[in-house]
Amino acid sequence: MTQPEIRNKIKEIVNENIRYADPKDSINTSKFHGWEAKKFAGKEGYCIQSAEEVLDDIMHDLKSLQREIATSPSPTSI
Repeated sequence: MTQPEIRNKIKEIVNENIRYADPKDSINTSKFHGWEAKKFAGKEGYCIQSAEEVLDDIMHDLKSLQREIATSPSPTSI
């Protein structure tokens, strides 16, 4: 995996995970319908996961990427 590929993968991991703790992200707002949408959608605290849970997921995914890179036979730099 090349350096640009690694950087892009890190960005992808963070961006995909952080969505679950962002109350304004569509992944959270789309779960509300009708009167619930007006009352809860986009408000702090109404997310699929807390920021702490997302941080745990990001760390887990980054560790997995680190292991993948360490066991990869291809060079990690250009």
